[in-house]
Amino acid sequence: MDGRLTADQFLAADGVGDWRVVHGTACTRFRTGSFTAGVELVEAIGELADTAGHHPDVDLRYGSVTVRLVSHDVGGLTTRDSDLAQQISAVARELDVPAAPQEVLPAPPSDDVRHDEEGRPEIPLDGDELDTLVGFLEFHRATLEWKTRGLDAAGLGATLHPTTMTLGGLLKHLAYVEDDWFSRTLHDHERAEPWRSVDWAADRDWDWHSAADDSPEQLRALWQAAVERSRALLAEALAVGDAGALARRRLPDGSAPSVRWILAHMVEEYARHNGHADLLREAVDGSTGE
Repeated sequence: MDGRLTADQFLAADGVGDWRVVHGTACTRFRTGSFTAGVELVEAIGELADTAGHHPDVDLRYGSVTVRLVSHDVGGLTTRDSDLAQQISAVARELDVPAAPQEVLPAPPSDDVRHDEEGRPEIPLDGDELDTLVGFLEFHRATLEWKTRGLDAAGLGATLHPTTMTLGGLLKHLAYVEDDWFSRTLHDHERAEPWRSVDWAADRDWDWHSAADDSPEQLRALWQAAVERSRALLAEALAVGDAGALARRRLPDGSAPSVRWILAHMVEEYARHNGHADLLREAVDGSTGE
């Protein structure tokens, strides 16, 4: 069995300049420009993988192919990955398909990522800009899930005097924030339900107040669906740009935030509200923890 490689050892191998290492996985994206060219590249990768007896995860989209490599038997990277990465890059060059590894978004936390005792993904200590920003955002998303985990309607609706804030309200508010920044602002999509039909002029805090009318299952499903949409929309934006790309919708002053700014703002949003969640959860059942 091949020994494990560190990220630095993998990146020091010959012919892997097209690749980056994210959460212990080697990955890159190839800009194929068309679906047909993508299919041709995927077929070539399949032949290489079958010959090597080592098979990557391949995501074929219109205009791009994303490839991820890891040796699952050792839970990390090995020379099998660096060798196959080199071969994949070579065949992509033969097909005149450029690589854009900086566009690969860190995947949602998986079983291969280390988690703490509460199930939160550990933030990479040596990651690049996107690894770090997305790592902190995923950590804080998981913190909100932990702070609201296992509570019934009474627990999610409990308040701590003098505020009227509730954990259920936090779930619904952050579902709204996810959609507002990643869908409406970043991609200039129109608001979807339930946000579209709200009279925000009549109640600017509708997301907070209306949570009392929703069941725990509805609140958790609403928030989780918003998070999944945000992940997909962020990946879509990074498929054609980088962290400096500007949002399609302008702010009231005419300016447009970058992907970088939106990610940093979302970390700040979650971090602030997770502080509220700490206090609310302790008041409900005495549970504590950072």
